[in-house]
This record gives sequence, C-alpha cells and structure tokens, in this order.
Amino acid sequence: MSRLDCPDRQCVLPGDSSWLGGVRYLEDGVFRVIAGAAGVAAERFDEDRFVLAAADFEGAAAVVGRLAEEMGDPAGGEEETIMVLALPAWELDYLWQVLTVFRRALAGEPGTADLRELLDDLADGFDGSPGQITEDLQRLAAMLTLDTPAVRTLAAAAVRSFGLPSGRTGPLPDTVAVREALAQVRAGWAAAGVR
Repeated sequence: MSRLDCPDRQCVLPGDSSWLGGVRYLEDGVFRVIAGAAGVAAERFDEDRFVLAAADFEGAAAVVGRLAEEMGDPAGGEEETIMVLALPAWELDYLWQVLTVFRRALAGEPGTADLRELLDDLADGFDGSPGQITEDLQRLAAMLTLDTPAVRTLAAAAVRSFGLPSGRTGPLPDTVAVREALAQVRAGWAAAGVR
C-alpha cells in the first residue's frame, strides 16, 4: 500500500495547545534519542536492537513537532475553541508502532531488553517512569485518533464554516447538533486524560 492510498484523518483538538505541553517532551527527549540510538545500532548491523528502525522513531517525533508547530502557543483566553487538523494516516501509524513496542518493552517481551533499558534511562532524566512515558504517548495517540460521529460532525462544521468542501453531502449540522457533538468530544478528551 502506498502512502498516497492512506487518507488524511481529521483530528479535532482543543484550540488551547496547553494540553500538548504534557507530551511535548516525547519529540526530542524520547523519540529522537531512541532514533539516534537505533541509527547507531543499524550502522553496526544490529538494526533490531531497539525493535523499530530509526525512521519510525523519527516519524513519531515529527508528528509531535508538527502538532506543536500547527497549534502554536497556548491561547490563554476564556473562550473555548477547537482546532481541526488533517494528519495523514501513515503519520499516525508511527505513533501506534512506537506505542506498541513501548508496551512490549514494559511487558518484558523477548527482544525488547535494550529498548526497556533506554526507556528506564530516559525516564530517570524526567523523574518519571517508562510507564509514564508510555501513558503520555497513549494519551497523545488517543487524542489524534478519536474517531466518533461527534468528531466528524465538528470537523464538517468547522470546514464548512470556512467555505471549504467537506466531502460530505447534506445540510450543515445545526447549532444544537454541534453543541452536542462538542460535549461528546470533550468527554472523549477527558477519557484520554486531557482537560
């Protein structure tokens, strides 16, 4: 399957980027460090040492970096806003692949000892644990892949409010439907540990 065959996923996120602060460290403090270690291991013909290739960890880091760039600084206003961001599904796959190998390392599966040791070292630097790193990554992945009818309603309403084609037929959702969808999405964010 080509990357071109993977459609974009509409991510509905809080407009205030402060939620991203709790996971921002993953980009440079975790993913890029592991990518560097995996790159060195590959040069020594030990490409499976950290389970995934360096490019997979770099891809996950790039997703976090792109989010930070797109979302900008925390708003600080009283009014709640949302942001609709289109991310290619293949980019989100990087996060899921890394999350899967982190879970495997936490479980002590064969072939993950070096990754677990590196996660332990990185977690010590943050006064945390490998479990916390994995939980933060899981929260980020859950936010980006929240896919419910409410998300699609908000995404369609946001896209149409800018006069862009949404690929969806039918009338614009009414304000009551949009408010209900926002309440449902807020509940999804809360379940993911945000807000």
